[in-house]
Amino acid sequence: METLVYGLEPNETRDYMESLLASNCKNENDVKKVISAASQQGYHSFRVAYYNGEKPNFANTLNI
Repeated sequence: METLVYGLEPNETRDYMESLLASNCKNENDVKKVISAASQQGYHSFRVAYYNGEKPNFANTLNI
C-alpha cells in the first residue's frame, strides 16, 4: 500500500491545485516529517491518501 501526501502551495486557495508532496511514506512518522518540512516552505491544507493498486470504480464515484 502506498501512502500519498498532498498539499497546497503557498498562497494557493483552489483545492484542485494540490500538489503531490510524497508517495513513499512507510509509516505515520514519515508523513509527519513530510508535512513538517512542507509547512516550513509555506505549504498548507494537507491531505493523506492511501492506494492499494486497485482500479478506480467511477460508477461508485458518480453514485450510479
